[in-house]
Amino acid sequence: MGLIDRELVNYRSLMHMVISWTVPTEATSMEEVIVNEPQYASKVAETDELLESLCQPVRDWFKSKFPDFTDPQKLAIPVLQNGGHLLLCSPTGSGKTLTAFLSIIDDLVKRAMNGNLSKTVQCVYISPIKALANDIQKNLIEPLREIKEGFLPSGSQNIVVGLRTGDTSQSERQKMLKNPPHILITTPESLALAIGSSRFRPILQDLRYLIVDEMHSLVPTKRGTHLALTLAHLDHSISKPVQRIGISATMEPLKTVAEFLVSSDSNSNVPVTIAHISGSRRLDLDILLPTDRFNNTAMKDILDRNVEVIKELINAHNTTLVFANTRRMTEVLVQKLRAIHVEGIEGHHGSMDKKIRLDVEQKLKRGELRAVVSSSSLEMGIDIGSVDMVIQVGSPGSIATALQRIGRAGHHVGGVPRARLLPTGTHDLLELVALQNSILSGKMDQLSFPEKCLDVLAQYLIGLVIQEDWDIDEAFELVTMAWPYRDLDYDDFIEVLDMLHEERRVWVDWEENSYSKRGYSRMIYYTNIGTISPDNNYLVFTQDGTLVGQLSGSFVQNLRTGDVFLLGGQTYRVHAINSTRVNVSPVTGHRPTVPSWTGESMSRTRELSESVLQVLKQVGRIVRMGGNPRTLFKDVYGLSNKVSDSLGIFLEEHFDETFLVPHSGRILVEQLEGNIPTYVVTTCRGRAFNMALGYLFAALAEADEINVNEISFDENGFLIKLTKEVNIGKVSELVSNGQSRSILRKFLIDSQLFQKRFRAVSSRSMIIPRRIGAEEVSAQQFQQKSEALLRKHRQMESGDSLLIRETENEIYHSDLDIVGLDDFISRMSSGEVHMVHSRVKLPSPLGMNLYISSFEDLLTMRARAFLVKDIDPEILRRLLGRRSLQTDLDPERIDKYYFDKVGTPDSPEGLRRLMDMGGGLVEGTDHPLYSEKLAGISQETIQSWMKSLSDEGRILRVSGTGSEQIDGKWFSKNMALVHGTLGVLSTEGGPDLDNVRNLYTGNLSFQVTPSFDDSGWNDVGLSDPHECLRVKILDMLGAEGPMTLDVLLDRLPFPKGQIESILHELEVRNLLAVGFYKQTKEGEYILRIDEYRITGGTESVVESRRIQNMLLDKSFHVREDPLEVMRNHIMLSKQEEMLYRAYDYRFGDWSDIKHDTDVLMGRLLNNRIGYTLKSEIPLILGLRPEMWRGENEEKLLTLVPHDRNIERKELEVEFLRSYSKDDKEKGKREFRNAVNNIDRLLCVAKQYQVVPNRKRSLSLFHRIIDAYEPMNFKDALEIFVNRLGPIRLYTIRNNVTRPVEEIADTLKELEDEGKIVRIVTLQPDPIEYYSSPSDSDRLQVRPEEDRSLRILTQSDPYCSRFIQEIRFVLRDGWYRPVFKGIDPIGRILMFKVNDYLEIKDVQIPHAYLDEFSVEFERLLENFKDQLIDVAVLHQFNALKIPDSPPEIQELVARLGFKPMNDERMRYIRGGVVETRQNHIVHRSLFHIHNLHQSSRKENEVSAIREMDEVRDTIALRGRCEVMRADLDAMAASNQLHQGTNLRRHLVWATFEHFQRLLMIRNMPAEEELWDVMDAFIENTDPRAYMERFALKRSEFRKLIQPLLRSGHMVQDYRGGFKVVPTKPDYDVWDEKKAYLRDSIMQYPVVSMKQMERIVGASFKPEEIAQVLHEMEESKELVKGFLTDDSLHIQWGQRELIEKADKIEPMRDFVLPPSDPLLPYFSGLLRERFGFGSAYMVFHQEEPIAAFKANTRNEVFDVTDMNCDPEKEKQALRVMKEFAWEHNMPLVGKVIERLRARISRQ
Repeated sequence: MGLIDRELVNYRSLMHMVISWTVPTEATSMEEVIVNEPQYASKVAETDELLESLCQPVRDWFKSKFPDFTDPQKLAIPVLQNGGHLLLCSPTGSGKTLTAFLSIIDDLVKRAMNGNLSKTVQCVYISPIKALANDIQKNLIEPLREIKEGFLPSGSQNIVVGLRTGDTSQSERQKMLKNPPHILITTPESLALAIGSSRFRPILQDLRYLIVDEMHSLVPTKRGTHLALTLAHLDHSISKPVQRIGISATMEPLKTVAEFLVSSDSNSNVPVTIAHISGSRRLDLDILLPTDRFNNTAMKDILDRNVEVIKELINAHNTTLVFANTRRMTEVLVQKLRAIHVEGIEGHHGSMDKKIRLDVEQKLKRGELRAVVSSSSLEMGIDIGSVDMVIQVGSPGSIATALQRIGRAGHHVGGVPRARLLPTGTHDLLELVALQNSILSGKMDQLSFPEKCLDVLAQYLIGLVIQEDWDIDEAFELVTMAWPYRDLDYDDFIEVLDMLHEERRVWVDWEENSYSKRGYSRMIYYTNIGTISPDNNYLVFTQDGTLVGQLSGSFVQNLRTGDVFLLGGQTYRVHAINSTRVNVSPVTGHRPTVPSWTGESMSRTRELSESVLQVLKQVGRIVRMGGNPRTLFKDVYGLSNKVSDSLGIFLEEHFDETFLVPHSGRILVEQLEGNIPTYVVTTCRGRAFNMALGYLFAALAEADEINVNEISFDENGFLIKLTKEVNIGKVSELVSNGQSRSILRKFLIDSQLFQKRFRAVSSRSMIIPRRIGAEEVSAQQFQQKSEALLRKHRQMESGDSLLIRETENEIYHSDLDIVGLDDFISRMSSGEVHMVHSRVKLPSPLGMNLYISSFEDLLTMRARAFLVKDIDPEILRRLLGRRSLQTDLDPERIDKYYFDKVGTPDSPEGLRRLMDMGGGLVEGTDHPLYSEKLAGISQETIQSWMKSLSDEGRILRVSGTGSEQIDGKWFSKNMALVHGTLGVLSTEGGPDLDNVRNLYTGNLSFQVTPSFDDSGWNDVGLSDPHECLRVKILDMLGAEGPMTLDVLLDRLPFPKGQIESILHELEVRNLLAVGFYKQTKEGEYILRIDEYRITGGTESVVESRRIQNMLLDKSFHVREDPLEVMRNHIMLSKQEEMLYRAYDYRFGDWSDIKHDTDVLMGRLLNNRIGYTLKSEIPLILGLRPEMWRGENEEKLLTLVPHDRNIERKELEVEFLRSYSKDDKEKGKREFRNAVNNIDRLLCVAKQYQVVPNRKRSLSLFHRIIDAYEPMNFKDALEIFVNRLGPIRLYTIRNNVTRPVEEIADTLKELEDEGKIVRIVTLQPDPIEYYSSPSDSDRLQVRPEEDRSLRILTQSDPYCSRFIQEIRFVLRDGWYRPVFKGIDPIGRILMFKVNDYLEIKDVQIPHAYLDEFSVEFERLLENFKDQLIDVAVLHQFNALKIPDSPPEIQELVARLGFKPMNDERMRYIRGGVVETRQNHIVHRSLFHIHNLHQSSRKENEVSAIREMDEVRDTIALRGRCEVMRADLDAMAASNQLHQGTNLRRHLVWATFEHFQRLLMIRNMPAEEELWDVMDAFIENTDPRAYMERFALKRSEFRKLIQPLLRSGHMVQDYRGGFKVVPTKPDYDVWDEKKAYLRDSIMQYPVVSMKQMERIVGASFKPEEIAQVLHEMEESKELVKGFLTDDSLHIQWGQRELIEKADKIEPMRDFVLPPSDPLLPYFSGLLRERFGFGSAYMVFHQEEPIAAFKANTRNEVFDVTDMNCDPEKEKQALRVMKEFAWEHNMPLVGKVIERLRARISRQ
């Protein structure tokens, strides 16, 4: 036997093809076994024995459902019956859940039969995901129901199963407290909240069982750490021991997981047993190659081949689950499979709406789907029914993940999982081979456990004291019971508490050694609990402040200064990165240095990487011995011939390049030849290790003053570019001294990865919460706060803050393989690991993927032409496959094409067409086109043709440009304006400008004449300079063929930067291509349509510009009737979209349109919300498929009438009639879901109706389903194309929600019948459009373009059709694009902020200023219809207005803007600019309302006469110096009445005041209450009424309350009830207006928002605004930003504001929540102190604190308080004075702590 054969035999002995986990089933160590150390279960029970141990009902039920117990059940159930803790680890589908629950159900059934099952929680089941919890609930209820109905004796107690997750309503939680379930199913976070509740803990006191499912997904994360703390809290909260059961399918190390499960168990004598099932489950597993030529197939083509394989597998099975590794790939696969007619397929991933995911799961379970494509969302044990086949596209990077996914097939007892693995490339194939081998040999990923996580600890400590105070030492003891914190240092614990105290999350009393909750920490804790941090987006800005888009944090973490990345098809270079934004500049012809695929995929696990290294090591050994690796792959690994050949070829190619492969003792360092030192380091150890080693390399380089230009990573290695070479041999010396961790830290702390993790840590520790109550902190605010916090912690004296330390630890655990790096450095120091350095032209195949990825996504950019010369052909082959770049075309062929492109003229029209392409014509011209085409035509003939054309005005002679090349020449009419403009520009400063648009052309002109006799000259203004230059370049290239940049610069007298800019724009818009056509020294520009035809394109193509012009003409055809505009576009979304389309339209007309009885609003095309006509509904329904509706939806639709519209409230009342009182909350939830569904399915639409006394229109449901007949899809599609065409196939698919294949087939039918026409244009490849035949004919004629200037929105029907092209030119972001014809030429960054327009910047070329001013004025005037007549302008063309050129300043003044004279140099339109300090305005306010010391009344009698209404004595007391009688006495003496004011508060006021309020409400009383009102007209005594109708007091109060709330009745000071009458013949608006005027005059300065809060819901914003504007016009009020920090437009009384300076400073005081002024301050109260209503403490006229207090028992019992930390002493003093004034002492723990803290200062 040869050496090679012996090697193979040795390998065979190690491998076997049936999965067999070989972990021992019993303790086999010779060492002494510790008493409570986890033990392996070894005893397998017999079936009869187990059946006998079960009670009769459970035994009978089990026998009726199952033939026998599974192996896990035989091994584990005896352990559970003996009361031991259990960790169950067995394959997916082996009955683990039933194993865990069977003995519990048996125990509960026994006690239920005996009648001693208490109504408390007996078992808690914890699931990591809510969907799995829902499944478990359903799967438990069914067996319990079957046992009860079929096997339990009558009279037995019911066993109740309950569910508590984040989706559980508050009412259902309350019910759970009253009637606790016996089995509670919950999630880790919900359990933490429940245990923290003092009301919930008592029902857990009888808890016996605790089950933690899917432990492998919890334990290695901080979520598991949080759960461990929760379990410790649970153990502390209950006195009885709890049996712990852990469940997972795949995990190691089992002993550590077992310790994790039971570490906090109070009954430490109970051992934990591990039931690990091995060896019984087979796998049907194989790797499939999508093509025989796998190694020679381009990477982009492999995906398409894989899709074909997936289709075949789906068709061969009933149900298939396809797993992709990213969400993006999930979407791509679904679309590609639908495109090739795969039916019954859906996608499922975490970014999808929850309802959609649930719908997909239910359809899959019901067998309605053939296949589902998922990323990771279906890995867990969610019940999705039977799955026959699992397909994994690409390696998942983890053995455990692969097993989890594979186990989804055959997911039932005895099922054989069947899976097929599809590689995405040769590197991926190598990894899949290693993965398959690892699975079949029983290798398992080792879990890594986060320990001592200080951010999770901080969160937990906040939650611990929500209900009660804790002793610090007792809290520390509790924390250390949890396994992750068993070794926590006490100093670290104290440091966490200290930080929480400093950040005002808890109170720490160091003297008492205790701590408690603080401020609104309860609200923060309840709304931020959990450890999963969202990935924040970064905004990307160019250096001029242009927003170009967003990047995810996971992508930005890998960016460094100088990197080039791809965004929206454009490349950008990074200049700087901060916490909220990435500053970039656009670059052309540069490849991205950061691959776009870094982010979503997890790093390959260490165990799988070891398997890859093992494969390489074995292959290397065989190759060195002269053997064939294919033998190894086929005979040992069991691979097919195709897979063996492909992998063999790949590795042989590698060995041809270098005889070495990386393995456990070697890494390869390949230095690429070139000007920039570039190193490709190949380790094959996974991305986490490569990032650690790569960052260490970079840190070492920067420490040696070598800059890092670029660094990128993949699973096999990393690529790093430096400014100069490094000595690789010295690396081992530099890291061998144990300083690697500190070197790495210095580099990491400045990285975006560190900032990202710091944000997560600060959020998780609740130092920077993501939510405060219901309000979510914006991403920008969150990032700004975290940046400030990071700066603060980096500047700490210790230099080692808690949060920074935790951030570093999280990076080491989650992102970098720091353990592997430490091991690598240690082994390298001892000589066990070597770095092999070599210089190469190209990386070896194992390192090639990282290098190739640099060139992806560049193939449509200018730089692609240069790749031909600079890139090795092998890389091009890998990238492009069969696609080629055109190079070195036959010059003669090109010349012939252009010669034939324009025919020789034989008529005046032929000459005109020639002049359209040939420029100026004059006798003796040397223009090459004229020389060729007119060579055989006599001068007399040419002259006669020209005379004919001039007589018709179709050609013009140009003069007065100052350019010899232009003046005196004849041009076609279109080209005369172009050349005249360019001629003037060339002599008026154009050649000196980088952008001709910056030249103001309003005062420039030239002359033209159609006359031959030098008469009839007319002055002509300049056209769009940029457009003229663009047309000229297209004209030159279209007439003369390919040109280099140098040729264009020679021919055009304009700067290089300007020409390059236009060329780039034309290339981005797919009008130009760049390549090598006549030579290969410099790239040449060519029209893309010409390139297509020259290189063999066969389709008849139309210029895309013609299509855009046609769509512009169709879309903006002005119509008299706005409804006709809506019909023409099928639907519109916003009021702005009617502008430019409807004659004499203004925004104010939109309300009438919206309320028109023919207009409906709903989810129309592609579920987009919009408005349409009733007549268009059949068309829209015809474009939509009939959707499945559930039971609740059908029930709801029966309640929607056919003959009238219906309110939502009426619908809800009818729907809930079938629900019992206990199920009302469930009914409401099901109603909400059903309403949303019928709305989404367009079963109903909405109509709006104006209702008096309502702020907003009434929204009514209008029935669609069954009320309108859907149009035939074919007819609907024909109309759709006719109306909106020419339209791209992509746009059709995006609007028509029919299956892709149905759309394609129907379009083909319509095309065959001649009803529509297919049109092809180039963008850059042939793109199909569809249009009507008439539109197609119009496209053949070159149109005269509409060059009107329009200001649009991005959602505009025209704009949205070309949004990508628009963003290429104007960049990404939210702005209003400005169009000149079809060309986007500028943008307005303008937003509606509160009640004014915030105009951040206006970017308009100077050439269009005059046109722009007209349209912008029109837009601003339209906003007045929305009561927005104030605008604030920040910049114009990125310059502050005072720094702008004179023409800009003149335009700004012409538009009515004037300087605000503030630091930001803003300009304002429509408001005054004088501002006052806040405290001055407050002083005037308090003076007016008699709260100021100089305006307070002498006593309560005079004070109450000054108040329209008063709520309580506390509010009255602040307005008088002395108070001798309480409010009840004042009410009696002033004959006041008590009723409801407009803000729905109970107040005392005069009867006349309530009469006024009733007239303002203008709402009649409910008809059924008229009799009650009649009874009280004559008699006000309620006792007589109660006696007459035998009513109890409670019944009477219930009857009278609606009348009191509506203002129709009030109660007098004697307790009697009076009916409030209205005045005869009153005018509601007059009453409202008078009330508003009176209210406004009580405030020196007030904003619209404040007035809405002050006057209540009876006033519409439009009504308030109208009165404010009338008072402004009458000079009673001024308007503007009247206070120095206001973000709202304000109205004020100038006299009151000016007099405020003369009033003495206001006293310190407390404003109670009952005071009429509180609504004025409510916005400030919520923003600064987090309260909706509270006592406000004013010091020196500014609020410094707010507190809540109970006033029962004649004391101020302070329950919560927020205060400026620097002014706590002043706040306490003011509060004490306030309490003394009311003779009500301050009490409560909050006050005691405040006093103690102040006393220690």
